[in-house]
Amino acid sequence: MWLIRPEILYLNIDEWGAEHGESILLPFSKPHAPCSMLISILSFFYHEIIMRELNILFSSILYFTRLPLPFKVEYRKENQQLALTWFPMIGFIVGGLGALVFWLTNLYLPQSVAVIVSMGASVLVTGAFHEDGFADVCDAFGGGYSKDQRLKIMKDSRVGAYALIGVVLLIVLKIALLIEINALWIPVILITSHVLSRWSTLIISMGWSYARPTGESKSRDTSHPISWIRFFWATVLGFSPLLLFESWWVLVTIPIVTVFSLLSGKWFQKRIGGYTGDCLGAVQQVNEVLVIAFLLMLIGS
Repeated sequence: MWLIRPEILYLNIDEWGAEHGESILLPFSKPHAPCSMLISILSFFYHEIIMRELNILFSSILYFTRLPLPFKVEYRKENQQLALTWFPMIGFIVGGLGALVFWLTNLYLPQSVAVIVSMGASVLVTGAFHEDGFADVCDAFGGGYSKDQRLKIMKDSRVGAYALIGVVLLIVLKIALLIEINALWIPVILITSHVLSRWSTLIISMGWSYARPTGESKSRDTSHPISWIRFFWATVLGFSPLLLFESWWVLVTIPIVTVFSLLSGKWFQKRIGGYTGDCLGAVQQVNEVLVIAFLLMLIGS
C-alpha cells in the first residue's frame, strides 16, 4: 500500500500539448523515473514508520489500560520495549475519560460525588495498575530490610498494612484536593495531572537501570530505556496540557515532578539497586497528587 502513488506525478504531456497546441517540459514527467522511484521508496519507509508507531501506541494502550481495541495488535517485543514513548498519551486517555465522567456526573450530582465516581472510572480504566504499584512500594520499603527482601515483597500479591494505609491515604488526599477545586477547572486538572505525572516516570527509566534480572518481570519489557528522540517526543506530549492554562506559573509543575522523580530514582537506586515497574507506578501516583495540589494553590477554590 502506497501513501503516495508515484503515478499521480506523471503528466501526459502529449495529450496536454495536443489540446493546447504547445509542448512543455515538467520535472515530474515520465522520463524522470529515478525521481518517482525515490518518492516511492520514501513513501514505503514513511508507511512503515507510521505503522510501527501505531503498533507501539496500541501496545501501550493494551499494557497500561484495560481498554479493548476493535482490532488485533501484533505483539513485537522490540516495540513493547518502546511503550513508554506514548506513556503521556495514556495520561490523555485516562485523564480524558476521568474528566468526561466527572463532567457528566456533576450535571446531576454534587461535586464530591462526581469526583469519587471519576476516580473510580480512572481506576477501572487502568485496572488500578499504578495504585497497585504504589501499594507494593509501600509494603516493600515499609517492611523490607534488604534489597532481596524488598524485591520479594513487591512481587508478593498479598496486601500488607503499609500498602492498605498508603493507598487509603492516597485516595483520600486526591478526593480532598479535587473537592476544593472549582468544578469548571477539574476536567483540565485531571488531564494535566495524569499526563504530566506519567511523563515524570520517564526520568527514572532514562536515568537508572532496572533492578530485577532479565526475565523476572514482564514490566521490564515496557521499562526499557527509550532514545533521546523518543524522550523528546514524550516530553512534547507531557508538557502540552500546560498550554490549557493562562498563567505561566503553571510551568512550576515541571520542576516539581522532575525533582521528585530524581530524588525517588536515587532513593530506589540506594535501596534496591535500580527501579521496578512498581516504583514507576508509585512515582506516577505521588506526582499526580503533587500536580493537583500545586494547581489548587495556583487556581484556588
